[in-house]
Amino acid sequence: MSRSVPNQGARPPADAAAARKAAAIRKAHASLEAAHAAARDTPLPGVPEGAFAAPLERLKRGTPVVMVLGGAGTGKTTFLQAVRRLGEGKQAFLAPTGVAALQLGGQTIHSFFGLPPRLIDPAEAKPKAQRRAVMKRLERLVIDEISMVRADVLDAVDRCLRLAREDPRPFGGVQMVLVGDFLQLPPVVPTVEREMLGRLGYDGPFAFDAQVLREAEVDRLAFTQVYRQVDTTFIAHLANLRGGRQVAEAVEAINAACHREHRDGRVPVVLAPTNARVDAYNQRGMDALHDAGRSYGGVSEGEFDLQNDRLPVPEALTLKVGARVMAVRNDPARQWVNGSVGTVVGLSPTSAYVRFDATGQLCEIEATSWERIRYDWDETGGKIATKVVGSYSQLPLVPAWAVTVHKAQGLTLDDVRIDFDAGTFAAGQAYVALSRARSLAGLSLARPLRIADIRVDRRVAGFTQAFEREAAESE
Repeated sequence: MSRSVPNQGARPPADAAAARKAAAIRKAHASLEAAHAAARDTPLPGVPEGAFAAPLERLKRGTPVVMVLGGAGTGKTTFLQAVRRLGEGKQAFLAPTGVAALQLGGQTIHSFFGLPPRLIDPAEAKPKAQRRAVMKRLERLVIDEISMVRADVLDAVDRCLRLAREDPRPFGGVQMVLVGDFLQLPPVVPTVEREMLGRLGYDGPFAFDAQVLREAEVDRLAFTQVYRQVDTTFIAHLANLRGGRQVAEAVEAINAACHREHRDGRVPVVLAPTNARVDAYNQRGMDALHDAGRSYGGVSEGEFDLQNDRLPVPEALTLKVGARVMAVRNDPARQWVNGSVGTVVGLSPTSAYVRFDATGQLCEIEATSWERIRYDWDETGGKIATKVVGSYSQLPLVPAWAVTVHKAQGLTLDDVRIDFDAGTFAAGQAYVALSRARSLAGLSLARPLRIADIRVDRRVAGFTQAFEREAAESE
């Protein structure tokens, strides 16, 4: 249903605005389950129905550890949605960071197992008494963004499950599904902790260095079919940059096609490596707008710490008419998705009116909620249940003249401009940025790519290459 864009001149009294805001938040809470269902059931564009039938069958075999690795745009998120539909009764979904857990609709690894936020000696890990009931009945544990999970953390998970279940098998006999791409997001490991990991007997900090994987039977699934792009030449260049192969040729080809002004009639999202660079772009864009703007305050309930938690949207969100914004949540009615970009054309006390670039559609964006959940055992239902322990409500929009490469992880963008400025600083960063673009036509570079921008951890590249080869042989 279309709605008129509100007049910016008149503003209602503060108490009326507060009442409307509260009503919007209640409405957001009421529709939250629908939003989660829509997010889980919305496949990536271009992913055919039944694309993951064979991998799901391999999960059903009950292999102790299933590792699923794939580059950008290969459908890992869609696969996770399909795994969730296999049955939620005795499975749990975890992620290494709070933001990733919110997007996944799961819990962080550290909170689920009660692990401390530091380097862990797995021999000292013990399951929390209040978590044992869930661990005993768990049948499948899914960990997303496995590339960000350190080896000591995965070994601590293994030890906690063995102790809680009194089962000496790897992970206490729980089927583990490990999903991600080691060539994209590395774990954050300070030099001191890296040295300590060496003293604990690890060859490196990555999850594939975990000692438990040396004794576990691992079924390897390599997702190599790319759905995000259709240009086979672009796909080949991205694959080479990801693996550190034929880098000079790929850099030269992408520079020839994309070092230019952005295509006419389109406003790209700028991707940059640092927060400082991105903040400068967004502040400059906001300052150029003469509209007075509105401020929207985030509201937290329960176990959601606004001071220390990383929020999906700032607690104090200021928007203006004309602002470039990005949606950071899927719409239950599927009018937009996480990553949709558009322009604010109107503001009300409790919502923003955004015209999205891809569809030209004018949509009213109201507050939505992100839930912090905890997995508990439901004795009556005989299943693992999700308990909401906290929530955060805010308009699901962020300024989007520019976004950091890290925050763009997982997004598909029609128009992207890359500004690497002084250069990249992490392995896989250039690949992540470039692979957000759906096409070469929608990709432009503020400066030419340099070979030095393409950082690849050779050890990780070697592991991934061997993994893909062994996966192909096992099919």
